[in-house]
Amino acid sequence: HYLVGILYGVILVVLAGAGWLAAPTFLPAFILGIVTVGAGWFLLAPGMGAGWAASKLPNPMLVRALNLVSHTVFALGMFSTALAIR
Repeated sequence: HYLVGILYGVILVVLAGAGWLAAPTFLPAFILGIVTVGAGWFLLAPGMGAGWAASKLPNPMLVRALNLVSHTVFALGMFSTALAIR
């Protein structure tokens, strides 16, 4: 999971450009954070037998909401790191 997070951070810098590191804003990190939820919903969850977007779990809406919250926190981490290293 850590390696994937690092890879997503690199992807963010590549997509947003080096200028983003000089003057980071939250929106690009947030967009990438939310987009990456798709990997969990459409690759990880089905691969683990939980169905598309956790549809086979007892409370899929709770799982989805927690996924969105956790990936928003991840986005905050990427944004905070960019602020710290500039």
